[in-house]
Amino acid sequence: MADWAGFPHDLLVLIAKRVKVMEDYIAFGCVCNSWRTASSKDCFDLLSPQLPLLMLPDDDEKTYYREFYSLSKGKVSRKLYLPDAKGRDCFPTHHMGWLLTQSLDGEEVNLFNPFSATKIHLPNQFALRALQSPDDLIEEPEFYRHIKLATLSANPSFTSDYVLVISYDTDVNYLAFWLPGDINWTLFDMDERHGGVCNMTYYKGKFYLLTWGAEIWVVDVQSRDRRVESHLIYLNDNKDLFRHSIQYYLVVVNDALLFVARFGKNRSNDNSAVDTFKCEVYEVDEMKCKLKRIDNLGDSTIFLGLNGATSIDSTKFTGAIMPNHIYFTDDWDEQNLSLECGGGKDTGVYNLEDGNIEYFYPELPLSCICPPTWGCPSPHDLLVLIVKHVKVMEDFIACRGVCASCRTASTKDNFDLFSNAP
Repeated sequence: MADWAGFPHDLLVLIAKRVKVMEDYIAFGCVCNSWRTASSKDCFDLLSPQLPLLMLPDDDEKTYYREFYSLSKGKVSRKLYLPDAKGRDCFPTHHMGWLLTQSLDGEEVNLFNPFSATKIHLPNQFALRALQSPDDLIEEPEFYRHIKLATLSANPSFTSDYVLVISYDTDVNYLAFWLPGDINWTLFDMDERHGGVCNMTYYKGKFYLLTWGAEIWVVDVQSRDRRVESHLIYLNDNKDLFRHSIQYYLVVVNDALLFVARFGKNRSNDNSAVDTFKCEVYEVDEMKCKLKRIDNLGDSTIFLGLNGATSIDSTKFTGAIMPNHIYFTDDWDEQNLSLECGGGKDTGVYNLEDGNIEYFYPELPLSCICPPTWGCPSPHDLLVLIVKHVKVMEDFIACRGVCASCRTASTKDNFDLFSNAP
């Protein structure tokens, strides 16, 4: 039988430094004392972004659980009790795991972190419409009246100094923001209207908005005096980037702002459905107000989905994700409304080098309300989540001993001291 505790310390340290997935790092430190000693905080960047998890739709009308698919494990790795996400529209705010959830009747709107089960109540959709003048209230299909985009300036898990910007009634481009402590939304508008906002991101202290006309705006929300300044930095003159069945995204990659166009075509066996067939990536030159085509992302990987995009360094997760690839989930919201089973089928990986598309989860469940989407847990939220699944006292104590961050996450609230686990 192998003597796991007898491995040379230097070898264990080298192995520990190559562990990039948080769950694997915790498991490494729980093997025994010598392994725990080797897996010090210097061997693992506890602030580094973790791989996005694919949040799957409700699998049953009667259950309150949501499953999360792990790219590194190649299987469903988490099943969380999330009653606050049941039967609700959920999409990422693209800041460390936080989702915006809204009930279908518009009565409840929340910021919700599925990994820490934290909820922040927001003014509802009726509060938004009550702020508008009667002349601005256009009778539109229910689909357009919902909040469709939301972006945070900072992570509510660590600070109360953040701004939430939303886009609603998206066909006519209404915008609003909310600050912690506000009773209601604050409406604002850009200098001109160039079609509804289809994507937003927070970059270098400002919000960048992308319209369905492939135009890019910069919005500076001055939280102290609630003043909003906006200006246009790119006016689209590329006719190939302005046609039906294209989704647009803004994403920050290696501190550069990129514009991604995702092209779709009607599904061969169902003209109502749309499938992705190619992606194009451009760097935004804010000084020259131009787009520069990019054919190589280097070691970076982009994730596209509901409400936007994010990126990650693939070298930290060798074997789990591929560099110079774009992972996408089904984001054809309007087209999917006409599908009996809902959206989710158009989920795969696009190779930016050769244009090939692969599908990593063929059995993906579908949904009309909340198709599969990416969730990006913060390292702390992931630690808490891991600790909550520890049921044996010895393992819980071992987990606390891995590092200071693990000890902080391993509070008594995260472990049932009266459980009867063997």
